[in-house]
Amino acid sequence: MSKFVTTPIVDSVPPRKQSVKRHFGSHPYFTRRPWNVVQAYIKHFAPNPQALVLDPFGGSGVTAIEAIVLGQQGIHVDLNPLSNFICQQIAIAPVDISALRNTFLKLTDVCRDYINHIYSLSLDAVLQEKERAWYPTSIDLPKNADAPKIENLFTRRQQLSLGWLYHNICQIRDATIRDLMRFAFSATLNKCNLTYSTTKGRSEGRGNSGIMHTYRYWLPQNPVELNVWNEFQQKFKNLLAVKKETNQVIGRNYERLRILHGSATQLTNWIEEASVDYIFTDPPYGSHIAYLDLSTMWNAWLGFDVSVEDKKLEAIEGGDLDKSLDEYARLLQESMEQMQRVLKKDAWLSIVFAHKDLSYWNVLIEGAQDAGFEYANTVVQESFQFSRHKRANPNSVLSGELILNLRKKTKPRRIQFNNGRGGERQVITEQVEHLLSVNELGLATEDLFNRLIPRLLEHGLLKSAKTAKLLDIQAYLQETFYFDPESSRWFISPNVAVKGRELIALQENNGQLSLGLK
Repeated sequence: MSKFVTTPIVDSVPPRKQSVKRHFGSHPYFTRRPWNVVQAYIKHFAPNPQALVLDPFGGSGVTAIEAIVLGQQGIHVDLNPLSNFICQQIAIAPVDISALRNTFLKLTDVCRDYINHIYSLSLDAVLQEKERAWYPTSIDLPKNADAPKIENLFTRRQQLSLGWLYHNICQIRDATIRDLMRFAFSATLNKCNLTYSTTKGRSEGRGNSGIMHTYRYWLPQNPVELNVWNEFQQKFKNLLAVKKETNQVIGRNYERLRILHGSATQLTNWIEEASVDYIFTDPPYGSHIAYLDLSTMWNAWLGFDVSVEDKKLEAIEGGDLDKSLDEYARLLQESMEQMQRVLKKDAWLSIVFAHKDLSYWNVLIEGAQDAGFEYANTVVQESFQFSRHKRANPNSVLSGELILNLRKKTKPRRIQFNNGRGGERQVITEQVEHLLSVNELGLATEDLFNRLIPRLLEHGLLKSAKTAKLLDIQAYLQETFYFDPESSRWFISPNVAVKGRELIALQENNGQLSLGLK
């Protein structure tokens, strides 16, 4: 008998994103799942003590870190050196808090007065100031950046201040404390560069870099220049709070964490086949975020190399290598195959995914099924707030998180695709009519898509909708239904009566849809 659960999670888990220090406010990264949602999935799908939990697209490390918080084993895999560095510094414990404080005081003695002096000078005087330390130069930024080289991202004040601060951090003898200070420095970089700006009406300190906000090196017309020392001091306070927390909740469990620099397409190079108990992961959404390209600034300052081979293995569309959708599909498929190989029989895979273009859903589902996974269900996971994905790509990324649950089976059943039998437009219309008829107050675009895409998926209509040129569902909706601009919600068109035709039968049980499987 299998030691794994036989039923998936079917309901949204209320997110509590800001309630722990280790993830919220510790260091910026492009995506970060709510820690308690990840914990809930680990507890459900891998409840056994000593379970091995993997995230092959590790990102900021939430999955692997929450696994060791629960006393289990975690494996974090990512091609991005910045990702691996962030995960390690958040997780490392126990840390000598007194030694950490004393080191900060020594940095204060050698850095604060000089940096404040630099910020007191006029522009002409700053330009005459001699350099005291190294800062990165002559490194190309991504092709879509507003500046050609890394040195173009900083004012002269920022270059002098950041260079002197980083120089002194690198002199710290204790390797653990040195890396933790590099972590605080790296977090400081996000607000101390020329892509940083604030929203009108907000204080100067409550902004974000264009890198994290728009997912490219965007230079605003009115950048905000914050004092480097003040920002570093705040990031150190955040670091202290993180380490006090991880000393308690992780402690020696840090030894249960493995951090691997590599591609999800090569998992069996380091992980034994059929050894992993559960995978929770958030793969790239096609062309939305070119992680390695966007991390150029951080990796350059921290001295991390990113090879051309790393970029070739990154499962994205576009980027500086101009990868096609087919290349993205191939890399995602190879990743699925590797996940299937390292998972134990009957173990589960949960994938966070959200996109309105059906091409990407076809890539994901076909890749998973071809790799040998059996689809179970899709959960519409409520979001804590609009994600950066959503703000940067409002027309293609959903505000909620869709989590697909799949299982490794010896003889997996497949969703039966409606290949070329026609009627796709009618089925989509009927499904949307059904959703809108039971929601009299209408549905926002995100809510409608969150409900529609799983229904198309589970009725095998993703592939045929692609064939019928219905990839842009939103454009089709605008032809057929009424969108109220005042409420930003969709309704059945007021001049079209809903006919009494039979809708596709869907059996719903506690939010889980029945499947059309063969």
